[in-house]
Amino acid sequence: MLRYRGPSKKVIESVKELDAFGKVPESYVETSTSGGTISLITCLLILFLVISEIAYFFDTRFEYDYKVDIDFDAKVLLNFDITIATPCILIGADVVDITGKAFVFDDEVVEQPVQFELSSAAAGRQLQLLSIKKHLVNFEDGRKLSEFALKDGFNATALFDDRKSESKVENPNACRFYGHIPLPKVAGNFHVVSGKPLSVFGGHAHLSFIHSTNVHNFSHRIDHLSFGDMRAGFINALDGDNKIATNENHVFQYYLEIVSTKINTRRVKTDTYQFSVSDISRELDHTAGSHGTPGIFFKYDFSPLTVIITEKHMPLGRFLVRLCGIIGGVFATSCIVNGIVHFIQNVYYEFFPHLMQEELPSEGQKPLSNGLQPVNVPLLSTNVQLIPS
Repeated sequence: MLRYRGPSKKVIESVKELDAFGKVPESYVETSTSGGTISLITCLLILFLVISEIAYFFDTRFEYDYKVDIDFDAKVLLNFDITIATPCILIGADVVDITGKAFVFDDEVVEQPVQFELSSAAAGRQLQLLSIKKHLVNFEDGRKLSEFALKDGFNATALFDDRKSESKVENPNACRFYGHIPLPKVAGNFHVVSGKPLSVFGGHAHLSFIHSTNVHNFSHRIDHLSFGDMRAGFINALDGDNKIATNENHVFQYYLEIVSTKINTRRVKTDTYQFSVSDISRELDHTAGSHGTPGIFFKYDFSPLTVIITEKHMPLGRFLVRLCGIIGGVFATSCIVNGIVHFIQNVYYEFFPHLMQEELPSEGQKPLSNGLQPVNVPLLSTNVQLIPS
């Protein structure tokens, strides 16, 4: 003997009474051309919005926050690769901070005799970098380009890495200075001038050949200049720049404002630094009151703020809510539009009833269901023949 152990019929009937999605018999459903058109447009619009929302979900956005920089004792790494159109024996590089303390680096700064002109491959990369930097001038384009560089893991050290593998050249006419210098987090001055740097009683001096007949040409190219982690993916403001001196008494001055930056992206998680720069160059003429020392000077200072850059995804829950809102909102709006269209049609046919008669089936032709085709039925005839389809 079999016994039914499922839910009782009373329970099933009670559940049916809770059905909020009433089923309308198909024979009661009225279709129209306008309704079909609106349905087609609605489906296409929902499909487009859903695809756009899915693409937006898989994309990422950057959030920016700011706080006071309290890491006073941190050491900041200066990364540089600069080529000056003067032989290495005639010039030198060192750092002096705002307290007057001089830093003369022997191992950290590498001097390499090279040709001032780049190879064809390196020149092509330099032109490409300069063309990218032009877009940074525009705020909106620059912001988008910077964010794309962070997402894509832009290699900001391509020229620096390529030049490290260069072999020695014959008859060099320039000197390449490159390396990494740890700096205290105070304002200072990194410079390249004539003569070799020497530490003298806590200060510094530059020893040059007094009777040298060589001309100091401070035309230079900055292949790379950054602070902190070189992997950050920033497009640095001075990378790829060229400056040409008109004579040997020429001074180039760069003023850098450095901002501590914490990056948290899919590719990079690091503490590094960004900087903004302004520059000026002039010819020295003591008779005209233009005094100074020929050379290249990078005068830097640190901002008291820290920028926090975080790459974030849309949460899955929010994505599902937005998706349901799109589908439900478009569908509800289409129902309202469909009702308005039908209302306008009813008003139109009320004022022009003869147009409605033209659109209705001819007299005597009746639509049938159950797989039967309609046939013309004479009004005075009582014999009706149905032809199966």
